Amino acid sequence: MPTVFYTCTLILVLSLLACFGIYWLLRRQPLPVARLSRQELLIAFGYKLLFGCGYGYIFLRYFGGDDTWMLNNSSLFEQDRLLQDPWLFLDDLKPWLAFQRNPTFISGLNNLLGDLEYQTISKSLAIFNFISGGNYYINIVFFSFITFWGHYWLFSLLVKLYPARRRWLFGLIFFFPPVVFWLSGIRGDGLLFFFFALTLLQFHKWLQDGRKTALAGVLLGLFGVMVYRSQVAMVLFPALAAWAWTVRGRQKAWLCFGITWLLSLLLFFASSTLPGKLNLPASVAEKQHDYQVLNGNTRYALEPLEPSVSSYVQVFPQAVLNSFFRPFPWEARGPLQVLAALDGLLFWLLAALLVWQWWKSGRQLSTDPLLWTLFCFGITLYIFIGYTVPFPGAIVRYKIVPELGFYTCWMVLLRPFSARAGNTVGRTN
Repeated sequence: MPTVFYTCTLILVLSLLACFGIYWLLRRQPLPVARLSRQELLIAFGYKLLFGCGYGYIFLRYFGGDDTWMLNNSSLFEQDRLLQDPWLFLDDLKPWLAFQRNPTFISGLNNLLGDLEYQTISKSLAIFNFISGGNYYINIVFFSFITFWGHYWLFSLLVKLYPARRRWLFGLIFFFPPVVFWLSGIRGDGLLFFFFALTLLQFHKWLQDGRKTALAGVLLGLFGVMVYRSQVAMVLFPALAAWAWTVRGRQKAWLCFGITWLLSLLLFFASSTLPGKLNLPASVAEKQHDYQVLNGNTRYALEPLEPSVSSYVQVFPQAVLNSFFRPFPWEARGPLQVLAALDGLLFWLLAALLVWQWWKSGRQLSTDPLLWTLFCFGITLYIFIGYTVPFPGAIVRYKIVPELGFYTCWMVLLRPFSARAGNTVGRTN
């Protein structure tokens, strides 16, 4: 059992090596628009590492370890398999096994994605364990080295489009406590954000120059998003389609996104005539049922969903209330819910300021397709989460990526953060 001094020393050494590796990789990129200085990189990575260790401690101390410690502990089992039989270690990654275990293609695909989420994390940590000895807090260094790139890729995209907001975007993406906390533990959320940011960055590049390498990056990013949360990928597809329509078709953003959103809604309910998992209203209702049967210390009221338009209309107010507004400050129990309540107050304060500014300035809609992408993606995913998840802790964790998108919109559009940003690639007027 390593001593505390040994653990802290190894964390420090590995952290410095990780920062050096990230800095070296950044310096090798051609003409980086958002290059981080050594000081910025050290502070941002150290901050993320601190929150990652805090994440592990809080979930071990107050929640019995939860999935984050389960993943770390399972990596020890995977390490033993690697030592005893490397071929057996790799055998789980055969994609056809999931389809052999399931009667239909859709169920096999769902099983494959679930297996990949677990296997990619636990098997990666199994390799890290040869240095860390399975210590959660040392493994956080390795995990943060990977997930840090999600923060950087989103930052580099936004700074390229909104250079006047660099200081505020740097603070939001690398230092906003709710974002950094929920995306820094050993869990799928950080990797989901990694692939989400990769998708946005490469999609923007593809719209600019149409390169096949950028399209390959988009496909890789979407596949990763599907692995770590397939529902997010399903919500992201229409937003990307509307973004492409706006830029390539040189159409007004509000029109493209409005039509795409309406068509997506119609297709969603029209799929109720299809069998099995292709019946999307039934699949969402089944997802809600899977959550409803789970045990939890705290849960919000949420009526059971049925695969009908009337049921979705009936449950809609509860879904919006749970996802957009709760927990209320007087409902908060424990430090994480208090943080979520304060985050909600800030969220709606900035939203109210933005609406007031929009009303005073002539009520002109933004023409920026990326902001429309983040906004419509966030609205849709928030509603989906509200429909399916009754647990406040899970709601806060699941919505952190779209929440970051909302805050990005607030920060770019609100005048107090800086002067108006320059024109955006693909902006229509």
